[in-house]
Amino acid sequence: MPLLASVRRCVAAIILAGLLAAAGEPALAVDVEVHNLSDTPLANVPVTFGHVFKRGEMTDGIVARLGGKPLAVQADVKRLHDDRSVRFAVVSAHLPQVAARGKVTLALENGALAPATFAPVTRGDLLKTGFDTVVTLTFPGGAVRKASARKMLEEAGEGAETWLHGPVATEWLLSGPLTDANGNADEDLSVQFQVRAYAGCKRVRVSIVVENCWDTWAGNVRYEAAVTVGAKEVFSAKAVDHRRLSRWRKVVWWGYGQPPVHVGHDLPYLSSTGALPRYDTSLPEVEQTWEQKKYIGMEGPDFGIMGRGALTAYMPSTGGRPEIAPYPKWTVLYLLSMQPREKALAMAGGDLAGSWPVHVRARKTGRIMPIDERPQFWLEQRGKDKPVWKVDRNAPGPDYVKLTADMAHQPSLAYVPYLVTGDFYYLEEAWFWANYCLLNTWPHPRRGAEGILSGQIRGNAWSLRNLADACWITPDGRPEAAYFDEKIRNNLADRIRRMVGPPEYNRMGFWGIRSTQNARIQNPANPQWMVIAPWEHDYLVWSLHHLVELGWTEAGRVRDFLLRWRVGALTSVPDFDPLLATPYRFVVGEQPSGGDVIFYEDWKRLGRENARLSKPGLPNYGCSYAYSARAACVCGMDAGFPNAAEAVRFLEANLPDYKNVMAKDPHWAILPGGAAAK
Repeated sequence: MPLLASVRRCVAAIILAGLLAAAGEPALAVDVEVHNLSDTPLANVPVTFGHVFKRGEMTDGIVARLGGKPLAVQADVKRLHDDRSVRFAVVSAHLPQVAARGKVTLALENGALAPATFAPVTRGDLLKTGFDTVVTLTFPGGAVRKASARKMLEEAGEGAETWLHGPVATEWLLSGPLTDANGNADEDLSVQFQVRAYAGCKRVRVSIVVENCWDTWAGNVRYEAAVTVGAKEVFSAKAVDHRRLSRWRKVVWWGYGQPPVHVGHDLPYLSSTGALPRYDTSLPEVEQTWEQKKYIGMEGPDFGIMGRGALTAYMPSTGGRPEIAPYPKWTVLYLLSMQPREKALAMAGGDLAGSWPVHVRARKTGRIMPIDERPQFWLEQRGKDKPVWKVDRNAPGPDYVKLTADMAHQPSLAYVPYLVTGDFYYLEEAWFWANYCLLNTWPHPRRGAEGILSGQIRGNAWSLRNLADACWITPDGRPEAAYFDEKIRNNLADRIRRMVGPPEYNRMGFWGIRSTQNARIQNPANPQWMVIAPWEHDYLVWSLHHLVELGWTEAGRVRDFLLRWRVGALTSVPDFDPLLATPYRFVVGEQPSGGDVIFYEDWKRLGRENARLSKPGLPNYGCSYAYSARAACVCGMDAGFPNAAEAVRFLEANLPDYKNVMAKDPHWAILPGGAAAK
């Protein structure tokens, strides 16, 4: 799938000399640390990583310095800001030396481009070597099908699509079927090889992806899997049950093997771009929780291919979990520490995102299946246009773990891994999960191809996050960017119309109301009450603010509508006790039998009614309602919303030892002063 010519100019490798941006002007440097994890000094070691940049900074290109001296690197620019400065690039370099257990700091700066001094790594260069990577699947009954990276590269010809292209590294995006000895292709399974050859072709990294994702709706397929690099088997798995709409990934190396290096990014800088919240880097060090200790080793079948990793297999399960937050707890721990083990766990979450049955790839185009082409499609058997599932080739075995995804509890798994690595696999995972939010929404309230999200408020929050993150990182010229952007803007326009009006939905900023029966409130003091789930709205406030940070400024109108009640509930003493501001349910009005909803529009009445439903108190643990409320009010502070700072001060004053609490569970450890701060 070749890119448009204009896009090729954007993503073509920029060969960078160590030139300063402008004479006499200090260049802004963004530091990236590269650590040698081995006891052996490294020389001429290759490294590749992703990096996001602030709007208006990298206007001329990206130059690099190592120890104050120029270093020639390759930057494959994937996305530009609207002012044509670099938003995201994949940077590759050969580092001359890294001491044993030592580190070097690579400073990235804005600077003029230099002419290429070395020829890019070519397909011919790699094919002159003995390189190959082969995936072999053996099915029940003895049938065998294989896929060869070398063969796919040969057959792709000179038009093979590249992800990276330059003198440091070239990465080809290859895909095709698995075939038997007679060339017959498997009708359901396919393979991707993302082959990255470094200069000299002595080190080749291969990302292998095996998929059961076609919109021809295959069921479970069982097989034994083996991967060989050269003539050596490097991976095998028995009795793999490849569930529908899922895929698995393994990364292997040919030649000298994987360099023992770890790349650490500057979290405050990443946050300043708007890509991430401004997490509190001043949190104290605390002992690992049992949960961290359980997962940090990534042992057992949960972390094997088709495993669930640290996620709950039945995603709709109730209760707090480490992944129910802007970004999962393990991802935040990695961002705060920038340590190798924490990073490995976050990357494993990105790898295993493929295990979930949410991936729909259109055979017609080879891309994600958009709702534009099937406006009435619903990834449910209740839909008019729905999957027509094939019978399972093989019944799952006794150790099979069913994975059930859910929009209301969906995590962000691949976005952060893509930001720090630039791996194409993670980009596609972000696309698949974002598109799942559209495919899994009932087409009637979705209004067909408009893509209007419906259902639970928390589901709207996490869906908007995943849609926005996927859109923001999509490379220029890829159709997914315009597709997701249109759906986001449709949703924001719909919310503005229905909330803000005119006429306004209500004066207090209440939304997503439910009856006591629908909310399953037992023996309510007033059966006619209408309630909201305040914590779900806090999730939506954060998500809308995140959209503002990414550039969808119209999301601020919806955010501010919701902030009316959220901030008001914490700052309306003596009429309303702020200790009633973070319950499970919050009374907002009532609906007489057969009548219209009557909203309570003064804090004194709201105080009386909520005191009849809930007991005063603030839950004091890091993923609790009080901490998501604090994060929502922090968003209000950055938005300049009246009294938001007062609301944050109240919460922090009444949450004992809140810094240590957030250090243990940093899901919501967000500070004011983010990218959208006024």
